[in-house]
Amino acid sequence: MERFSSERDRYFMKNALNISLRGIGNTFPNPSVGVVIVKNNQIVSRGWTQPGGKPHAEVVALKKKSFFGATLYTTLEPCSHYGNTPPCVNQIIKSRIKRVVIGLKDPNPLINGNGITKLKSKKIKITLGILKDEIKKTHLGFFNKIKKKKPFVSTKIAISRNGKMINNNNSWITSEDSRSYGNFLRAKHDVIVTGIETVLKDNPTLNCRHYGMQKFSPVRIILDSKLRIKENLKIIKTAKKIKTYIFTNFNNEKKIRRLKKYGISVKFHNNNLKNIINEIANMGFNNVLLEAGPNLNYFFLKDKLIDKIYYFKSKNDIKIEKIFSEKKLSLKNISKLKFKNLYFNNIGNDTLRIFEK
Repeated sequence: MERFSSERDRYFMKNALNISLRGIGNTFPNPSVGVVIVKNNQIVSRGWTQPGGKPHAEVVALKKKSFFGATLYTTLEPCSHYGNTPPCVNQIIKSRIKRVVIGLKDPNPLINGNGITKLKSKKIKITLGILKDEIKKTHLGFFNKIKKKKPFVSTKIAISRNGKMINNNNSWITSEDSRSYGNFLRAKHDVIVTGIETVLKDNPTLNCRHYGMQKFSPVRIILDSKLRIKENLKIIKTAKKIKTYIFTNFNNEKKIRRLKKYGISVKFHNNNLKNIINEIANMGFNNVLLEAGPNLNYFFLKDKLIDKIYYFKSKNDIKIEKIFSEKKLSLKNISKLKFKNLYFNNIGNDTLRIFEK
């Protein structure tokens, strides 16, 4: 018989939590779950949710048929229903696991305690709530989507010392280190949302450029109410490689047919940002990264749609007058919006602050 303690449970659950981070940003519509299996006080198998949400972490960890007498640690309650995959609880039972330690109950109405009930009915011991607060932070997007019909929305703001986000000479505002970190953030989000002004002005690809991470480039959504997108832009030319949506309320059938040939999906939607964010949740996305200029950032903040801010501030000035929306994105104004400053550090020649509601 294995002896267990809350200290040991926290240790192994921490391992499961760390493993779950590998899938963040590419498991939608499912959360990124981590699992470790422990026997004789040793980790004998592990798994995390795979891209696209399947196979589930439990299935990956339970690739062997039997783990007689072992303990399974999972960050989220195992599923108990037939969806795109069979129930994970069935695999756990067949593997002869004797105890399951669960970080959090799954809020999905199809599960929400049913997995625990089924495991208990087979005399499998259950421990619930280990590292629940830490785990909840990693699953905030999924929890928001289920409970609030809203994904977790982060934004990335790059701003000069004197508060400018727009540089008319097209040179970078922040350092290469800041831009590298900002590019890494894309891999940890399911989808990037941007505005047509950013696309037309900067002609971005909005992909992951780091070596080996290109395959983790997120889905791209362009908010383009008047369908001003041009067909020669990078984001259009790469749409067959990276799933891309345009949200518009302008029905130009001829142009839409051409865009579809590039691989673009067009969704008709009004300009109400709250409705757009709800639609993004309905599409299955958990974690959204807003990459846009000052105007769209201002309107997202005004509508209380932002949950987290990555605030990169340069030590350089840009000597042109600030526009209204840039003034509203100052550190002083953000503090008035009741964001908590979670992190502060130097990065390259800049500073990075991370704020969260």
